[in-house]
Amino acid sequence: MISAWPEYDEKLSFKAEQEDFAKVVDAIRAVRVQRNELNVPPSKKVTMHIETAETELFSGAKAFFERLAGAGELTVSKDAPTGDDMVTIVTANARIFMPTGELVDKEKELARLEKERKAAQKDIDFLSGKLNNQGFLSKAPAQQIENERAKLARAQEKMEKILLSIEKMK
Repeated sequence: MISAWPEYDEKLSFKAEQEDFAKVVDAIRAVRVQRNELNVPPSKKVTMHIETAETELFSGAKAFFERLAGAGELTVSKDAPTGDDMVTIVTANARIFMPTGELVDKEKELARLEKERKAAQKDIDFLSGKLNNQGFLSKAPAQQIENERAKLARAQEKMEKILLSIEKMK
């Protein structure tokens, strides 16, 4: 209570390090988003190759990639790896490559997506039928009709995303 208020010390400001670490955080965030989109469990370790001009920075952050992005084997270089079957993640400072075969089992993922597609189609058919029923439209309150239209729009959007994912997998 009676101590002096702390004063700012320029020597304790690490602006360059903060900016460098923000680059690493952006790359880890992008990897995690991609893994989430592909339904890869966080516990699954994946080989990663990082192409960047800042090799020293990303090499020094290897532990963060292993712990936070699920990297098994991590390679950092100034050139892209060879191979066609790679998922590519692009950030402002790096490109990260992960072998598709390590991320997902194509057959299982296609089966799961097909199951989701059928469920989404069932929702679309049900909601379309409801909205095309003149009895429902004449008796239902306007708010409920709007809610059903919004549900139909969300279901159609979900269907588009599922079809896009199926196309990407093939």
